[in-house]
Amino acid sequence: MQEALEIKYLENPLREYLICVSILLFGFLLKRLFANLISKQTFRIFKGIAKKQYYDQFLLLLRTPFEQLISLVILYAAFSRLNFPDAWHIDGIEKFGLRWVIEAIYEISLIAVVTKLVLKSTDYIAYVLTESDVEHLNLDLIRFLKELSKVVIIIFAFFVLLRLAFEVNIIALIASLGVGGLAIALAAQDTIANLFGSFIIYLDKPFKVGDQIEVSDVKGIVERVGFRSTRVRTFDRSLVYVPNKKMVDSTLNNISLSEELRVKFMLQLTYESKSVDILNIIDEIKNSIIQNEDTSDDFNVNFTEFDSSSLNILVIYFVKSNQYEKKIVVKQAINIQIMDIVERNHCKFAYPTQRLFLEKE
Repeated sequence: MQEALEIKYLENPLREYLICVSILLFGFLLKRLFANLISKQTFRIFKGIAKKQYYDQFLLLLRTPFEQLISLVILYAAFSRLNFPDAWHIDGIEKFGLRWVIEAIYEISLIAVVTKLVLKSTDYIAYVLTESDVEHLNLDLIRFLKELSKVVIIIFAFFVLLRLAFEVNIIALIASLGVGGLAIALAAQDTIANLFGSFIIYLDKPFKVGDQIEVSDVKGIVERVGFRSTRVRTFDRSLVYVPNKKMVDSTLNNISLSEELRVKFMLQLTYESKSVDILNIIDEIKNSIIQNEDTSDDFNVNFTEFDSSSLNILVIYFVKSNQYEKKIVVKQAINIQIMDIVERNHCKFAYPTQRLFLEKE
């Protein structure tokens, strides 16, 4: 039996093939068990910030990367026992060839899995902080720092990949990019300005996710603040991406921070309207605003001007809410009352008209 195990195939003893297969078989069968054990041990690192009820989320995020890492270790442990036959004339890893390609693929896979593991850990830390009951915790800032950390981790992993897998001199590479980096910075100055804009948004806090804002010609609810742009859902349900530079440079109205919303419009009546009727209309509009529970005591209803084709009454009042939906409901109720008031006082709404008088000779 011992002699049979020493029989060589492709210059590798049968014993080594059996060990290789055994490592693959038992390794992949017990991979989930190993991943769970490593996850439990790793979870102790996060005990300072995480509670036990967060372990399920930790397992959900990190078990797959751990399994992938274990798979790479199993493959390395199994196939490292076998050697290429000398008759194949395969060069070592110091020269470009099959062995070098296999080694590079393994190192790339290993760096990718470790990077994924670190990224998932970042997601978990952000999840714990988001779900925690700590007061005065800025959730938007947590999301921003999570995304920023991911970018830094990926850039760092890229340089590690160049150094370990391809043996690139990182210091020389960075030095050679001096002039090129300046050109890239000039070409990407808008992107850099938007990135700094995102920092200003998180530090100055002019708004947060969920706020109703108005900036330039965009009005809607903030859904997400990214590195380059802020995502705003308008009231017609379209999605608008506003560059962060524009968000910090333009005049921004945070409607959610206001306690009341203003309603302002011009009520236009025909020139046939009598002054007595106009005064009655003004008084009745004031009463309708006063009697509405959702309007404040600050309002203004006055006959303001003689227009080219109408007599204009300026109406201004405030709705005691910062919700757009509430504003349009109150506005509709008062508009209906105004229509009844105008009709009851024997007046008519004006619209742009012209009268032509012909003089008879």
